[in-house]
Amino acid sequence: MRFATRTFLSSFVPFAVLLAISFWAIRASVIVTVRDGLRTSVRDNQVALAREHARNETRDRKLLQGIAENPTLKAGLQLLATEPNARDQARNTVQDQLSEIGDSLGFDFIMVSGVQQESHAAVVRETGGFAPLNLIHLQPPEQGFFSVDDRLYEVTSVPVYEAGAQVATLTVGSRFDVSRFGVPAVLLHKGAVIAAQMRDLAPAQIEKALAACAPAS
Repeated sequence: MRFATRTFLSSFVPFAVLLAISFWAIRASVIVTVRDGLRTSVRDNQVALAREHARNETRDRKLLQGIAENPTLKAGLQLLATEPNARDQARNTVQDQLSEIGDSLGFDFIMVSGVQQESHAAVVRETGGFAPLNLIHLQPPEQGFFSVDDRLYEVTSVPVYEAGAQVATLTVGSRFDVSRFGVPAVLLHKGAVIAAQMRDLAPAQIEKALAACAPAS
């Protein structure tokens, strides 16, 4: 090997190695920076969404507390409790009242249940208005998410009092649309995807990716 060739190789090879190492280090630094930025953005979005949810929940509960004092609704519940021979008629009366409340306040699901969580009456918004729901096995949570007829609702509840004693629970809900947040979002239930706003990712991929995350993270 000629001297000029050895000189070129001895100069070029270390330079190439140094360049490759520098490129790798810059690439790794960029990846870490981008990943940290994405994590920060996701955390900020999550905090903002949590604050918005808390504000909406507080507003809805104040609104519901006023609805729970509705004398017409209380009269209907009293009729339902004291007229066992006319239970169907009394339930229809309560369903009509619930439909009026849901229509005027923009709710999509509204229900009253007893103090033992037994369902008294429930209606859901359909294309032509409100329709009664089958009460069998209908037990939505007092707070959180609830699915009925393949539709997902976000619900909240308040107690209904009469003479200082709780006589019923009023539960209302609105259709849940995960796309409303405007950012990638996923709703999980026991590790399974219930709703997702993620591009080009199948539910199975999302579940696998999030399986390693602690529930409280």
